[in-house]
Amino acid sequence: MPVDLRTHDPSDDVGIDPRTNKAAIIRLLYTNPNYGFTPSEIHDRLADIPKGSITGTLTRLLNDGDIGKTADGYYHALESRDDLRRFARGLVQVQDLTDRYDDEFTPADIEQTGENPTSDAQSGAEQDSGTTEGPTPEDWIESTDDSEQD
Repeated sequence: MPVDLRTHDPSDDVGIDPRTNKAAIIRLLYTNPNYGFTPSEIHDRLADIPKGSITGTLTRLLNDGDIGKTADGYYHALESRDDLRRFARGLVQVQDLTDRYDDEFTPADIEQTGENPTSDAQSGAEQDSGTTEGPTPEDWIESTDDSEQD
């Protein structure tokens, strides 16, 4: 996906492991940006996280500037944190895919992203040519040089 270089900040990458309590709380708050939640309400929705972990994690997220808190104790998403909103959306999409295809994938399928895939499957072109070498990066990039255009 192209990025707008006028507003792009490479340092806005979210450094939160998606498997952590932080990620679960970020997901809850940033997928419900119009609502504030008490720690008890967050615990009710994320019952697999102990209540003590909820309050400690909320404090760290608040201190790090990742979430906000109202004067009367409701934790909420920050409107200015588009990076966390995108992160939460990504977590939802991964969960949706996992729920949809959970029975069809094995750990070996997931590990296919490495340098040496474990599957013997090759694309039709690779099978025909007998080579596993793909197109070069030059084949992927369209030229933007005006001198090449007629």
